[in-house]
Amino acid sequence: MLRGILIQSQPEPGMVSDMQSTAARAQLAELLKYATIIISSLPLLIMYPFFQRYFDSGIMAGAVKG
Repeated sequence: MLRGILIQSQPEPGMVSDMQSTAARAQLAELLKYATIIISSLPLLIMYPFFQRYFDSGIMAGAVKG
């Protein structure tokens, strides 16, 4: 779904008539791209502190001691 938003937000060459509207659409496309990245990574960033103890124990289980 997020990929579809990114593809639809890119301007098509024959669609725009003047340079000012082309620049505005390009800026909007960039903003949508960055917002999509933030929205898609937010759940992982929120869940990471809760699962961090499992990551630490998994790393220590495979460590070589001696």
